[in-house]
Amino acid sequence: MNDPLWHELLERVRQDTPQLLNDFIAELAQLEGYAHGRVPVSDLTGTAEQVFDLFLRRLYTAEHMADESSLPDALGRRRARQGLRVDQFTEAVRINFRVLWRALHRAAQPDLTGVLMDYGERVLDVVERYATEVQRSFLNETGEMARSRRTARERALTKLFSGHADDDDVSAIATVLGMRDDGEFELMAIPTNVITDGLEQSFSTLEAHSYEDEQMTYVFRHRRTLISLVDELPELAGGYISKVDGLSQVSRAAALAKHLGELHPGRPAVNLKEGFAAIARTAMETLISGFEHELLGDFVSSVGEKPNERLKRLATTIAAYLENGSVQEAADSLYVHRNTVFKRLQSFHDITGLDVTIPRDAAIALILTQDTQQY
Repeated sequence: MNDPLWHELLERVRQDTPQLLNDFIAELAQLEGYAHGRVPVSDLTGTAEQVFDLFLRRLYTAEHMADESSLPDALGRRRARQGLRVDQFTEAVRINFRVLWRALHRAAQPDLTGVLMDYGERVLDVVERYATEVQRSFLNETGEMARSRRTARERALTKLFSGHADDDDVSAIATVLGMRDDGEFELMAIPTNVITDGLEQSFSTLEAHSYEDEQMTYVFRHRRTLISLVDELPELAGGYISKVDGLSQVSRAAALAKHLGELHPGRPAVNLKEGFAAIARTAMETLISGFEHELLGDFVSSVGEKPNERLKRLATTIAAYLENGSVQEAADSLYVHRNTVFKRLQSFHDITGLDVTIPRDAAIALILTQDTQQY
């Protein structure tokens, strides 16, 4: 359709381009995401001029509606890379339409208002097509960037937890994860089979990263002063390291936390102090195997042999005494009389020769009675 009145109206708009651009830039400058220089002014001005030129070309004739301009695709991708949110970008597209419509309305005064009404549907079609093209490009690029970030994050975590990251690797990993390579961290090792979708989604709200191996999911973040991961993820079984000095130590902390969790299945947030005796027991097991009697006498006649009820009671009493530091508190925790605790400590001494009131003997008893306490 070759309508001279419609063409005259569009030509008036083209002549009004400086005002149209000023209106658009003024409104855009008030929009979050555009207001603080994220998108350079030269980019905004140049792009706006191209966009309104595209509008006018497509409005001019129906044939122009079929043109395949690369502008919407390039613009959508560029804005996504500049870090705008989808709602900010969508609002900018709405501003395009509002400014264009006002310019058309000004140009139609006083004699071409009827023409504008006749072509109102074409205006909507042109704007809608542009909005669809540019938003599709923006969302496609945003999705591609997200996939790329996930891939980079997964690679960074895999390298970090491999234990083979050198200083340059750690620095690059810190950049990808948005962390300080020299920061202080805390880490939990949680059995993967207890991780629900809801729990996994909560990790991001805690500003924590997670990494999963065959048995454990490791959750770590920068250490906080007032609240810990244990506070925010209560009652979860596994091991916990409260202070990790530097990102390069995260893999070692993960291995230690995993070991703590495996040695104390079902117990929540076992820390190194709580799990030290069990770790020491497993570390020396091979070395002293067959010679336990040198330390415990007949308390356990052979490694792995299930002790009788009397020996279990003695082991439990020893553990209670060593944990509480006093006979009375041990008795209270076991719901027995304090004299019962005294008698059991004496029985343990008679069997093993260890006096648990002496620090050296207490350390031996704490470590070597671990297996007995678990029966």
